[in-house]
Amino acid sequence: MIEIINATKILKGKTVLDQINLQLQEGDFILLKGPNGCGKTMLLRMICGLITPGSGEIKSDKAYTCGVIIENPSFFEGETAKYNLKYLASLNHRITDLEIDRYLQMFDLFEERNKKVRTFSLGMKQRLALIQAMMEDPDILLLDEPFNAIDDENLENVYHILNEFHKRNKMIVVASHGDHSDKYEFNRVIQMNRGKIKTD
Repeated sequence: MIEIINATKILKGKTVLDQINLQLQEGDFILLKGPNGCGKTMLLRMICGLITPGSGEIKSDKAYTCGVIIENPSFFEGETAKYNLKYLASLNHRITDLEIDRYLQMFDLFEERNKKVRTFSLGMKQRLALIQAMMEDPDILLLDEPFNAIDDENLENVYHILNEFHKRNKMIVVASHGDHSDKYEFNRVIQMNRGKIKTD
């Protein structure tokens, strides 16, 4: 479990997160909703430790591994899709080439694995970002607008992959403008506005 207690974050004089209280449990599948600038991205950054609260605290019952898509995914644009994934995998040495290929096949990018990322459409880059987030089998997935620019056919496949991932008692938080409840069985929906959690 991860527990955020009265967490506030101020950046450049602006309160971006305001007295956040939230518990995240293993097996949670959460939709985080709200308008642009409401604090969704900042909350994801806090959950995975990219920022720390200025006041309040975050508690965790164990060390969780996180896979993230936060804001615009970055790649070595002049390198191939496979190179990008292998480079990331080399940092932790948790997965093999065969496992990388399996994820490329799952997300229908295997045939494009040796093409340079700069030739990819936005939707292809988004699927590559999802592979980066998922391929090391993290405990938690934190996904900020993960469905942007993905075409309908591949979007159905992404829905299926994430639902299967969740069935393994993984924790997933999806920040999105859309509802998507017709595709996912979210057990919780959290509404944010002006840095605050409105409903939980």
